[in-house]
Amino acid sequence: MKIKVLAATLAIAGSSAFAQQPPAQPEQMPQIPYLQESNNQRIPVEDGYTPPSTNVEDSELFNQVDEIRRQQEQYQAAMAAREQYAAEQIANSPGAKFLEQARKMYKPSMAFDIDPKQSIVIPVGQGLLNTLSTNFTELKVKTSDARSVIETEGGHLYISIPDSNPVGLVIHEAGVKSSQVSITLIPIDAPPVIADITVSMDDSMKRESVAYQKKMKEEEAINKAKAERVPYSDKHTKRIIDLLTPVAQGDFPRGFTLSGDIPEDYRTPCRMAIPHKAAQRLLGGTEIIDVVGVKNTTDSTYMVREEMCLSDDVIAVALFKKSYLAPGEEMELYILRDKLYYENVQRKARRPRVTWGDE
Repeated sequence: MKIKVLAATLAIAGSSAFAQQPPAQPEQMPQIPYLQESNNQRIPVEDGYTPPSTNVEDSELFNQVDEIRRQQEQYQAAMAAREQYAAEQIANSPGAKFLEQARKMYKPSMAFDIDPKQSIVIPVGQGLLNTLSTNFTELKVKTSDARSVIETEGGHLYISIPDSNPVGLVIHEAGVKSSQVSITLIPIDAPPVIADITVSMDDSMKRESVAYQKKMKEEEAINKAKAERVPYSDKHTKRIIDLLTPVAQGDFPRGFTLSGDIPEDYRTPCRMAIPHKAAQRLLGGTEIIDVVGVKNTTDSTYMVREEMCLSDDVIAVALFKKSYLAPGEEMELYILRDKLYYENVQRKARRPRVTWGDE
């Protein structure tokens, strides 16, 4: 009985002793001394804990840290030197110098005198509408730039460049390719530019320009005439069209016959400075149609107008295909006459009647 009580007492005492014993502190990882940035001194561990001994001595560990730091500093210095070198190369490149010179020459209003086949550089306002005025009558422009807004009016060019990329232009007088000049526009952060560009043109270039402008006006007049439509509401007008349309198509109007008997006074019926001749006459019941051949024997374009062939007995005049004749070109025109006009005139009383009038 005593033995059991003693065993129980020992067990209780042992368990209470075990409960009062503090738990074991976990093993901590060794800490690596580091350098204080302000004075480059090592800061020792101040937590009162002594790291366990290792195979690497403190001095060797410090040397490894210093070596890593030196490598990092060398890498950063090399990268900085590389960036500085790249910046210097860009700043000293021909393109950068070119742009800098363009910026220095900027003025809101500039004037240039240039010979054909030459090139100029003009700084312009980025994103703004700039104006280039030339001595060309009609300016033509070519460019590979698809971003800029470009408009031309006569000898003026209006351009707006949305970004900072240079834009190359080739301009010339319309119809005179030998007057080409090259223009490089440099966009900068500045107000818009108005530039006057005078291109030297010799006499042959000026003659080419005049001839081209004359040709363009003639083509414009021809296209305008083609676009015009004759109203068909008038019965008289419709009658004229019905008679002359078959003639223009190489046929005979209904009721007309071909006659070679043309009076001498009607052989050259028009008042024009180029050769013309009535070669055919179509006879109808009340109308006559004279077919007149016209040829331009001059060295320039000649304009034929219907009023050149009007006379008292003429009802209408029609031109076939064109009214402008280039040198050497031929055409036909048709004159519709009133066959009974002069008979009706002769029938009219020539003596006025006698009346009392007001007394």
